[in-house]
Amino acid sequence: MQTITIRDIPYAYEIRGEGEPVLFAHCLTWNHHDYDAVAQHLDGYRLILPDQRGHGQTGFPAEPYGLADMAEDLYQLVKQLGVGPVHYVGHSMGAMMGPLMALAHPEALRSLTLIGGSARPEASERLTAYRQLVGAVRAGHAAAVVDRLVGLFFSETSRARRGEAIARFREDFLQINGEGLHWTAEAVFTRPDLMERLGEIAAPALVIVGEEDVVTSPARARELAEGIPDARLLVVPKSGHFTTVEAPHTVAGALRDFWATL
Repeated sequence: MQTITIRDIPYAYEIRGEGEPVLFAHCLTWNHHDYDAVAQHLDGYRLILPDQRGHGQTGFPAEPYGLADMAEDLYQLVKQLGVGPVHYVGHSMGAMMGPLMALAHPEALRSLTLIGGSARPEASERLTAYRQLVGAVRAGHAAAVVDRLVGLFFSETSRARRGEAIARFREDFLQINGEGLHWTAEAVFTRPDLMERLGEIAAPALVIVGEEDVVTSPARARELAEGIPDARLLVVPKSGHFTTVEAPHTVAGALRDFWATL
């Protein structure tokens, strides 16, 4: 991993390969390894894989911040690396940040792919349970939470067949910075409603969702695809919320096919 300073935050990232630049924004609770399986199928591209605030090796301010701040981090990373415009690929939290970057800095994006995302605020009935899970991790009890997350994030089919990927998620999650997770989770939990602004997004867009995603449902993905002008929608069978590792070959193939049309 390399480290760069972005707005006084030590920001870790990795670059793999050469070619058109692709910027990946990972989910809440993991790090850039979210995309390892997809990256194996993307030869011929320059893959930029950062850790987000409070995850992996990237720092965080111990005070409230929002997803717009985190989207701005990514823009500054692209700017400092001098690699734009980029293909943006965001998963879950990263997919919630993607529209914010597209709206604030349209010139920085060549395309926008949103995996397991939503343009709506977090449902109020889920917030208490989610905050309890994050609070347990913040208190040092990640081991008591990880099984609950595996059941939430991965489909039943994937839990039976993707043991290696799940083991990597478990290993990384048990090392997560609980304080960093808290502040970044709050950014996700207090995200703005972007439904009325989706029509302003100019970047060509692809929306991907797992058929069995219970965190950000196919219904939310359809809203994104219908709201963004000319966006495409892919629903991945037998996949849950972590489509990046549950169906990496399918995701990578969809990305390649999408980018080839631009």
